Amino acid sequence: MGGVFGHMSHIYDNPNMTFGQIKDIMQKASAGQLENVTEKTDGQNLFVSYNVQDGTVRAARNKGNLKTGGMDAAALAEKFGGRGALTDAFVNAFKAFEIAVNQFSDEEKLELFGPDTNIFYNAEVMDPANANVINYDTKTFLIHRAGHAEFDRETGKPVSSEQGFSEKKAGALQAALEKAQESMKGDFKVQVNAVRQLKALGDDIALAHALKGMDQVMSSAGVGDGDTIGAYIISKWRNVVNQELPELSDEGKQLIIKRVMTDYYGALEGEGPLKSRGLETRQITKTINQPELNEKIVGVIKSYPQRFKEFIFPVESVIHRFAIEIMRAVQSAYIIAAGGNEKEVARLQALVGKAIDTIKGSGNEEAMEIIKGQLEKLSKIEDDGSIGDVDLSMISSAAEGIVFDYDGHTYKFTGGFAPANQILGLFKYGRKGIPAMAGEEDLAEEILTFLTEQAGKKMVVVYPGRFQPMGRHHAATYEALTDKFGDDNVYVATSNVVKPPKSPLNFEQKRDIMVKHGIPADKIVQTRNPYQAQELLTKFDPTLTTVVFAVGKKDMQESPRFANLGGTRKDGRPAYFRKFGEDDELAGFAEHGYVAVAPHVSLDIPGLGEMSGTTLRKTLAAADEKTFEQIMGWFDPDIYKTLRMSLQEMSAMGGGAVAGYSGRHPEVAGSERKKKKHSKNFLEEEELVTEVMDYLLGITVG
Repeated sequence: MGGVFGHMSHIYDNPNMTFGQIKDIMQKASAGQLENVTEKTDGQNLFVSYNVQDGTVRAARNKGNLKTGGMDAAALAEKFGGRGALTDAFVNAFKAFEIAVNQFSDEEKLELFGPDTNIFYNAEVMDPANANVINYDTKTFLIHRAGHAEFDRETGKPVSSEQGFSEKKAGALQAALEKAQESMKGDFKVQVNAVRQLKALGDDIALAHALKGMDQVMSSAGVGDGDTIGAYIISKWRNVVNQELPELSDEGKQLIIKRVMTDYYGALEGEGPLKSRGLETRQITKTINQPELNEKIVGVIKSYPQRFKEFIFPVESVIHRFAIEIMRAVQSAYIIAAGGNEKEVARLQALVGKAIDTIKGSGNEEAMEIIKGQLEKLSKIEDDGSIGDVDLSMISSAAEGIVFDYDGHTYKFTGGFAPANQILGLFKYGRKGIPAMAGEEDLAEEILTFLTEQAGKKMVVVYPGRFQPMGRHHAATYEALTDKFGDDNVYVATSNVVKPPKSPLNFEQKRDIMVKHGIPADKIVQTRNPYQAQELLTKFDPTLTTVVFAVGKKDMQESPRFANLGGTRKDGRPAYFRKFGEDDELAGFAEHGYVAVAPHVSLDIPGLGEMSGTTLRKTLAAADEKTFEQIMGWFDPDIYKTLRMSLQEMSAMGGGAVAGYSGRHPEVAGSERKKKKHSKNFLEEEELVTEVMDYLLGITVG
C-alpha cells in the first residue's frame, strides 16, 4: 500500500501472535468466518481530505504534506507532472473525488474532514492505463476501510482517536459517496472498499495440511499453541547462540538475543533498527568482557537479517500455501468484464512464467539466488516434503489479497501475488547490479514507484556534503528531497573536520546555519566522513530499508568518491551501487540502496557566476549585511559576525599569509602533503557506525 499508511502486516509479523491464534485464523478463513474482509488492491496510494474553509480537496503523499494541510489539485498535478499515465491517473482520480465531495452537505463535510483539513482518508488510485502488476479494467478511486486518521498538523502524525475510528469514518464517507454517486458522471468511480463475505473452502484438505505443517514448525522449536511467534524466534536464536558461542554466560547470550529481537521488530515496524541504550554492540562486548570472542559476537549480531528470514520462512511457507487456497475463491471486484478475472490470472501466470524462464536463461547466479525463496513459494511440495517443480497455478487470483480484522488488529493474506510481484520486480527493474531483463513493453511501472511503494519498505535519504557553509542552493535541494521522499526520511550528513581554507567551519557552526535555512536540528547528522556509504548502508536490512545517498551531478561525474559505481571495488568486494544514465530519475540502486542525482538549483552571485562552495565563501567573506541576506535568504547578526570573521581569517590563511595552511609540509617545500593510511580496528569501525545510526534514529548516545 505504501505512502503515509505504510506496511500492512502478515499474521506472522506480530511477535505477540500465538500459534493457537494462527490456527484459529486459518480455521475461521476455511469456514468463511473472517471479520471485515475487504480486497487488497494493487494501485497507487494517496491520502485525501477537504478544506471546509476554502472549499478545496486536498491530497497527501507524506507527512510533510499532512503538516501543510495537504496539496490542492494544482499542487498535486505539479508534483506528478510529466509522468504520463501516472500523472493522468492521479489528476483524474482526484478530480473525481472533488466532484463527489462538492455534492456533500456542509454538515457532512465538517463531520468527515474536520474544521481545518484535520481528517485524511487512506485511498488508492487504480487506472488500467497505469497498471502495476494487476491489470484492472475499471478506473476506481478506492477509499480503504483502514488507515484513516485525524492528523496533528505540527508533527504530521495521527492523534489519538476512539476505537474503530477508521471503520466509523469509512462508513460515514461511504454513505455520503453513495448518494453523490447517483448524479456523478465521468471515467473514475469513487467508492469505499466494500466489506465482503469470504467463501468457505469446499473441504478441509487445505486446512488439514496447514494445521499439520504448523504443528511440525512448532515441534522444531519446542513450542506449543500457547506460545507466541516471538517465543518461537527466541527459541531459534537460543539454538544459534548456544551452538556458536557456547562459552558465553547466560547473561551474555540473553543480551545478544535481546539486541537482535529489538533490531528486527523495530525495523519491521518501519522505524529502522531500534537499539535500546546499553544494547549497542560495543556495550554488549564490554559487558561480556571476553575480548577473544568479540569478533564472533559481532558476527552473530550482524547476521540477524538473514537469520530471521530463515527462522520465519517455515511459518511463512505454511501460511502462504494456505492463503493460496483461500485466494482461489476470491475474485477482484475491480475487474468487471465477463471472464476478466480468469483472463487476468492466466496473463499473470504467463508473465511470471516468462520472467522465470528469462532469469534462469540469463545464467546469472545472483539473480537466481535472489528469487530462490520466491520460486519455492510457487513450487509443489512432494509427498516426502521436498520442494518440487514450479506450479504457476499457485498464482490463483486476480486480487492482490484480502485484508481482515482479528483481535483488534488488521492483517492480510496475499497468496501467490507476493512471490509473483518479487519475481516480476527483478525481471522488470533488475537489482543488486543485475540488469533489467524485460522488454520495453513490460516496463509500465516506474522505478521510483516500485522502490518506494513495495510493502514494508522504509526509506532513509542521506544528503552528504561539507557545506562550508550551506547556501540557498543546498537548502533548496534538501527541500526538493523532502518533497520527493518525505520530511521524516531525509537527513543531512556532514563532518566536524576543520581544514582551512576550504573547510573553515566546525559541525556546530554548520548546524546553526542549516537550522537558519529551515532544516530541523534532529535531521542534521555528524559523521566522520559523510560519503562513507558502506558504513551507513550495512547497518540496514535491505529487505526492509532502502538507503538513498543524494549527490549532485558534479560528484557523480567527477568525484573519486563515486568512481567505483557498479562492478567490483578495488578490494574485490562488489560495489553497492549500480550506475544509470545521469538523465534518469534515479542514478542507480542496489541491494542496500541507490544513489540519486540530487535536483540542481542554480543561483548566481553577481560578478562571480554560479553559486558554489568557493564562490559562496569568497562572497560572504566580504559581504555587508544586505548582501549577506540576499545571498543566504535570511539574516542573523550573530551568525553573520561569526561566519564573516571566520571566512576572512581562513581566506587569508588560504592565500598563504599564515604558514602551515598552504596544504604543504613546511619542512618539505613544494611537496604535497601525503595522507597517511591508518588501519582501523574492526570494532572501532562498528562503534562509529553504531553512533551514526543511533543519531539517524533519534537516539541519544554518550
